[in-house]
Amino acid sequence: MQISQEHLLIFSVINFILLIIAIVVAVISSRKYGKIKEIDKEKDEFISMAAHELRAPLTAIKGYLSMIVEGDAGEVSTKARGFLADASAVNERLVRLVNNMLNVSRIEQGRLVFQMDNLHLARAARSALDTFRAEAERKGLEFSVEIPEKISDVVYVDPDKLDEVIANLVSNAVKFTNKGSVKIRLVNPENGAVRLEVIDSGPGISAEEQKKLFRKFYRVESTSGKTIGTGLGLYICKLLIEKFNGKIGLISGEEKGSTFWFELPLSKSELKAS
Repeated sequence: MQISQEHLLIFSVINFILLIIAIVVAVISSRKYGKIKEIDKEKDEFISMAAHELRAPLTAIKGYLSMIVEGDAGEVSTKARGFLADASAVNERLVRLVNNMLNVSRIEQGRLVFQMDNLHLARAARSALDTFRAEAERKGLEFSVEIPEKISDVVYVDPDKLDEVIANLVSNAVKFTNKGSVKIRLVNPENGAVRLEVIDSGPGISAEEQKKLFRKFYRVESTSGKTIGTGLGLYICKLLIEKFNGKIGLISGEEKGSTFWFELPLSKSELKAS
């Protein structure tokens, strides 16, 4: 079958038009992407600025609340102590929110400074128990820690950053569990690793939501149908644990409670000792 010059010319024109269209689409997409990146950068800068402005007054509020509870402003009644404890818990959540807002952009841009050191994970778990005990008791929850006598638990991490991860997991467990219990448990799942689990008897999380849970800005609906939080906490937990060469996940089911966990490699000094 022979193709006439007219057909070749038509094909050439069509191909040329398609090429022009492809170039135009590519240019428009590039400009849109550039604009989106610019907007995203401005958003990150605004969040960072707002978080910095919030940090100082929140720290001051925390300090004054602590002084009042300790009696520096005079005797405090039992009822007033309860109100102050609630105010302190709310303030702590705001502090964690501000830290999350600051940390997420720093981690993503590689600007977060880590002060690495050996840490006994058991000590960090007991510290979390002390921090959240009052809040759990106010909700009538059974709150405990389970640590085997012979546990290999020394990890090489940034202690402050790992405390933030544990606080985030425990805070979520206490917040979303209305009755029953919350437990922090340590185990050695295999040679060379240690695992921390936060086990709750809350409403549980569906398989569909579990797939999205550690994504940036994803938020789970509470049992009342309200969406709670910023969707940054678990995302930052994942970034930090992976930074420490670990892994993080959960085991859950609707109406079956949840177990959030992370595993970290044992430090070289711990491995030598064992």
